[in-house]
Amino acid sequence: MIKVDSSALNKFSVEVGKLSDEIKDDVRKVVKNSAFNIERNAKSSVSVKTGHLKRSISTKIGDMEATIHTSNLKYAPAVEFGTRAHIIRAKNKKALYWKGATHPVKQVKHPGSKAKPYLIPAFEKEKDQFLEKLKEVIKW
Repeated sequence: MIKVDSSALNKFSVEVGKLSDEIKDDVRKVVKNSAFNIERNAKSSVSVKTGHLKRSISTKIGDMEATIHTSNLKYAPAVEFGTRAHIIRAKNKKALYWKGATHPVKQVKHPGSKAKPYLIPAFEKEKDQFLEKLKEVIKW
C-alpha cells in the first residue's frame, strides 16, 4: 500500500490549516490526479498471471490524502517485495498434490520468489511531478 498524504505540507513551510479554500481545493485536485496516475502506472506494470492482483489495485481519496492499495490481497506484498525460501505445508488436507507431481507430499521447500515491484516504482515515477504541482498550487 502506498499513501500519498498532502497534510505533510509543512516541508514547504506551509500549514495546511492556513491555506485558502481555493488553494486547498487545488491541492485536493493535485493529490487526486497524482493518486490516479500512480494507480494507472501500477496497473500497467504489475506482473499478470490471473489478473486478480491488477484488478485489486485501487485508490481511496480522502480530504487531503489518497491511498493506493491492493484490497488487502494476501500475496500482494510477496509480489512487491519477493519472498525468502520457505516451507509450504498442507493445511486443510493430509498432503499436497498438484498436476504433474509424482506423488502427494506433506511439505514442499519453496526457493523463494524474486521481487516484482509495481507500487513503489509507480510512486517514484509520479513523486517529482506531484511535488512540482504542489509547489505551483501553493505558488512557491
